[in-house]
Amino acid sequence: MKKAINPAKLICGFLGLCTIVSIGGAISSTLAWYAYATRATLLYSGTSVYDNGQLQIGVKNDDPIQALKDDGMIEEQKNGSYYYFAPAGEGLNSERINMYLAARGYATNELIPVTSGEFNPADNNHNTFALKQSPSSESYNNATAATHAHYSQITFAFRAFHTDNNGDREFVEGQELWLTYAQTRASVGSSGNVSKAMRMYINRDVAEYGANNGFIFNPSSKDAGTTKVAGLLNLGHDQYYDFDDNGEIVYGEYTIADGTDSGISNAPYAGDDELADVNGSGSTTPDTFTAKHSPYASAYYQNLNKLNIKTAKYEGIDTIKPAKAADGTLSNQQGKKTSVCVTGGESVGYIGEFDATIYIEGWDFSVIDEEHRHKFDFQLRFETNRI
Repeated sequence: MKKAINPAKLICGFLGLCTIVSIGGAISSTLAWYAYATRATLLYSGTSVYDNGQLQIGVKNDDPIQALKDDGMIEEQKNGSYYYFAPAGEGLNSERINMYLAARGYATNELIPVTSGEFNPADNNHNTFALKQSPSSESYNNATAATHAHYSQITFAFRAFHTDNNGDREFVEGQELWLTYAQTRASVGSSGNVSKAMRMYINRDVAEYGANNGFIFNPSSKDAGTTKVAGLLNLGHDQYYDFDDNGEIVYGEYTIADGTDSGISNAPYAGDDELADVNGSGSTTPDTFTAKHSPYASAYYQNLNKLNIKTAKYEGIDTIKPAKAADGTLSNQQGKKTSVCVTGGESVGYIGEFDATIYIEGWDFSVIDEEHRHKFDFQLRFETNRI
C-alpha cells in the first residue's frame, strides 16, 4: 500500500561602479516542499537595490505599473515596454520591488520550494530552464509547471552614465555588468542552513550572449557544482523511506543505468534498523533525505548506484565573477563571457537588462522540516568599470 504523505550598503572599488541586491526572509509553515496537502512557504522581505550615482537601476514590465510611478520612480516607454528607474543614487527599496512583483503576479514575500529538474546549459537536450512543482504520492516525478506564486522573477534594467562639463548626463553604450559578490547566511538571531537552497536563474540577452545564454547561480557556493534532482524521501516523517507495493520509491528524475537492474532488493529489507544515507546527504540525523529502510519493503542497498540520477548544474561566484587587472579594470574570464548584461545603444535607451528568477531548490539537502522558521539574508553585488 502506498504511504500517505502528510499534508546595503554601497561598496565601490577604485575603478568600479557597483550595486547591491539584498533579500531577507523567514520560513513559515512546514518547509518540506514535497508535502502534498499543505504548501511549504518561505517569507522574505523583498529585494533592495542601491547604487552610487553613476548607475541608474530599474525594472522592466510589459504593462504600466502606476504604483511605481506614484512612488517616485521614473517611467519611460521603450520599444513597447515600460521601464521604471529609480532616481540616481536613490536605488530600489523592497517596497518598490514588491509593488513590481505583485503587479506581475509573482511571489512577493512568499516562496514555495520548487525544482528546475535536470539542467545543463552545455547540453542542447537539457538547457531549457523551467521550474516544476514538487513530486507527490500521485506523481513521483511531478512535471507540473510551478505557478508564478511559487517564485519571484525580476527583469532588472541598468544604465551607466557620466556627467559632462556642462553638468548634463550622458548614458554610455557597451558597459558590461558583472555579478562580483554573493552571500547567503542566517539572519541575526536565527540559525540554520536553508539559505543554501536559494538559487537564481540568470537569463541573458540571446543576441549578445548566444543561444545558451542562461545559467543557474548558487549564491552560497564559490565553485560550480550540481544538485541531484532525484532520490529516496521520507515525506511522512515516520523515520522510514517512502515505499509502495513495488518497494522504496525513487522520486524525481532518473533512469536505470543498464535499463533493467535498478539495484532494489528482491525481498523486504532484513538489515539493521538504523539510518541509511542512501542519497549521500551527509546527514547523521533523520530528516527528509535521511531515513531508515522499512522491514516491509524492498530496499536500495547500493545507495542508488545503479541509477542514473539526473542533476541540475549551477555556477558559483568564483566561476562567474570577472577577472580584475592590477589597475582594477574588470573583464570577462578567459574563454567565457560571464557578465550578466551589456548596456545597449540609443535605440534601446542605453539600457542593459536580464531576467532574474529567484527560487528555492527543493532538492537541495537543506530543505528539510528542521529548518522551520529559520530566517536568512541574501546579498548580491553587481559591478561595472568606472566610466
